[in-house]
Amino acid sequence: MDPILNKFKNSRSLRLQIGILYSFLALVNILFFSVMIFENQTELLVKNFKYQSENFVTTVMTDLNSKKISKADDANLKALKENLFYLEIFQFRIFDNTGDVWYNEKGIVTGETVEEDLIKKGKEISDTTSVFSSKYKLDLNKEDFTIKFLIPLVAEPEDAGPLFLSTQLSIKTMQERLTKLYYQIAVAFVWGLISHILFGIYIYRVIFTRVSLLKDATDKMATGDLTSRAVWKFNREDELDVLGQAFNGMAGKIEETIQTISTLNEEINKELKIGREVQEMFLPSNKKLKALKVATSYRPMREVSGDIYHFYKFPAGKMNKKEYQGIFFADASGHGVSAALVTTVLIMSLENILAKSIHPGYIIQKLGDIIGNRFQSSFFATAVFFLIAEDGEILCSNAGHNAPICFRPSTGEIFYFKSVGPPLGMVDEFDYKVIKMPAKPGDKLLIYSDGLVESPGKDEEQFSEKRVLDIIEANMNIPNKDLLELLAEELDKFAVDYRDDVSMILVEIP
Repeated sequence: MDPILNKFKNSRSLRLQIGILYSFLALVNILFFSVMIFENQTELLVKNFKYQSENFVTTVMTDLNSKKISKADDANLKALKENLFYLEIFQFRIFDNTGDVWYNEKGIVTGETVEEDLIKKGKEISDTTSVFSSKYKLDLNKEDFTIKFLIPLVAEPEDAGPLFLSTQLSIKTMQERLTKLYYQIAVAFVWGLISHILFGIYIYRVIFTRVSLLKDATDKMATGDLTSRAVWKFNREDELDVLGQAFNGMAGKIEETIQTISTLNEEINKELKIGREVQEMFLPSNKKLKALKVATSYRPMREVSGDIYHFYKFPAGKMNKKEYQGIFFADASGHGVSAALVTTVLIMSLENILAKSIHPGYIIQKLGDIIGNRFQSSFFATAVFFLIAEDGEILCSNAGHNAPICFRPSTGEIFYFKSVGPPLGMVDEFDYKVIKMPAKPGDKLLIYSDGLVESPGKDEEQFSEKRVLDIIEANMNIPNKDLLELLAEELDKFAVDYRDDVSMILVEIP
């Protein structure tokens, strides 16, 4: 029982709440008016009963005063009995002032006396000396509408003393009226209950049926059925009909809009797939820098990425006396198409810059000027450019990017190529310095985007640079490709979702 009550208490169904409240108020109203009617009618019956009782006793006294009663079974006694039977008095006793019973409804009685209480009442009504004494005694029982009365009679001979008639009478009309009143109250209660039930059914059919249909249509639309509509006969033209028609109109507009959006989305996805294919065309083959044992991992958050990288080979010549291998890595702000456009501009601009100089500081500065001028500080990008000489020397210029990490397995040392200036596009003509470091054979260089270390796990904890260091240090001796795959697997286990592109490059100094 308690679970059911708790369900009712916790229910948020308007239909159920109104139904319970309406039923409760209907029952209270029916009971209230029934009780009020019963109380008023009962009070009228009691007053009428008192009035009729006094009139009845007065009538009986008037009829019997002319009858003189003797101890003999004579004509007067017969006439008295006939009068009493006519008045529907079928039980009575006639006794004198000493309490001896003379007659009852069966005839002459001998040796029977009445109660002391009746003798006392008889003396009270026979006392002619008191002006306050009543001519009769009348006891009313309001519960069953019966009358107990005591009236004086005339004895024959008169010196025999006063006689008294004691009897009990039930006024049938009062009982009939009371029974009829019970019946009327029952009929009124049943009719009130039926009328409220019929009204409740009417309200349910007129209001809640249409509300339920409207809710069902809404639920179906929420599950993706955009063809769902509220269907009923819209012939009342009331507020719910207007609401239903408005809902259907809105549903039609939503279906039409969603279809349009779906069509556009399909077209956009097709274009994005093409864009991804075009963007991947800018990504170089790992075999281009075969000597460095290059391994890459490229995971866009969307169809297209804001991360980009490229590899270059610069043979010795007039511009540079040594042979160099170049690595460019950039991460544009934002995600998706806008970020991809920024990186595309970077890669296309880089070709023209490299034709003039391969100096990392110069390259980063020119890229920064191009991004700033073309996008007017609306977008920026972090970038890093590496030159790795044939003798192992590493030159690097870092514009606000996560510091690439160099691992030296032979000594366990770790080196960072920290940022030497702001991201590209934030400051015009900034003079980016170059970091130089002599590398040793077997050194591993990791370049990555911030999506790697900032990917969130449970409780928004980030994957972090420390986890990256621990994984690489513990697996330093496995091939670069396997090491990046392991790093990607650990990231998948940790991350709850990806909020940025994740790209990694791992090379090994020969």
